[in-house]
Amino acid sequence: MIGKRKKLIILVNIIAIILIAIMMFGIAKQRELKNLEEIANAVDGVVVSEDVPFYTKPKLKDVKQIRTLNRTENVYILEELKNDGIEWFKIKVDGKINGYVQAKYIGYYKAINSEKVLVSDVSQFNIGEDFNTREDYEVFLVENNINYVYIRAGGRGYGEDGNFYVDKQYQLYVDACEYLKIPYGFYFLDEALNSVEIDEEVNFIQDFLNKNAGPNCKLPVALDIEKHSEKGRTDNIWNMRAQLVQELINKLKDKNIKSIIYSNAKTAHLYLSSIDAEFWIAYYPEKNEIPKYSYFELDEEGSKNHDLQKKTIGWQFTESGAGDEIKDIVDISLFNKDFME
Repeated sequence: MIGKRKKLIILVNIIAIILIAIMMFGIAKQRELKNLEEIANAVDGVVVSEDVPFYTKPKLKDVKQIRTLNRTENVYILEELKNDGIEWFKIKVDGKINGYVQAKYIGYYKAINSEKVLVSDVSQFNIGEDFNTREDYEVFLVENNINYVYIRAGGRGYGEDGNFYVDKQYQLYVDACEYLKIPYGFYFLDEALNSVEIDEEVNFIQDFLNKNAGPNCKLPVALDIEKHSEKGRTDNIWNMRAQLVQELINKLKDKNIKSIIYSNAKTAHLYLSSIDAEFWIAYYPEKNEIPKYSYFELDEEGSKNHDLQKKTIGWQFTESGAGDEIKDIVDISLFNKDFME
């Protein structure tokens, strides 16, 4: 009789342990789902100051500090609130820890309503010189109100062989834009000599987009058409370059890939303005600032080209930042806000 009672007690304890384990698993699963839901509904931000206090409550006194946050840390903004006249964010850090931080220390992507917006274009050459990490670039984007980003996908080498290459750091920039939900696109350096090579470039671009275009890849492909001081494989065929570039644009269009042309303003004026496409031109004025004027208001060769003027939707005005306004040594452009629509 006693043996049966012991067995019953053991069985009850086992059942209790199993029920407790199931309940704990259910609670953990519920917490995990809630955590993922909060992240999905959050605004993605980045810490823009060093040694930022991270609190358990939205107050400065008589409150526990969880830890300090470092500049460039990625966070999720769950809620915006005001307490004692101070603006706060409730944020999630490390994907799981909730707490509060003063809003002034966190940056995030904000769409700008002005007609002209700032665009950053980047490649592997910016890493190690201008930015060390993806998070460094994210801070740059939010601090300077950059609305769009163009990322170098790669291109065809301008040497005799014309081999294709892929930018070594493109994924870093894609990840930064996808995290901050900033619209981005890719640019590709064209050096095709004939229709066969154009078909190869179309296939390269289509394959690259299929593999790498995320939800926020919303900008048309930019075809980089440049002169290379007589070193480029296409530098001797400028009399027919517009025809070849138009063929490339048309064949991309047949694949439902929209494209624009990037080129130096003078080169675009002399050789390319007859092309049926939108243009992103490059010209760097002496004054290092964000222009409050258009390139076409300048007295420069090509600035009175009416065909080019009608087709231009972007102007790269610097490759070295913009003085006190943008201190990083980077390429910056002004674009019409709705150009990609």
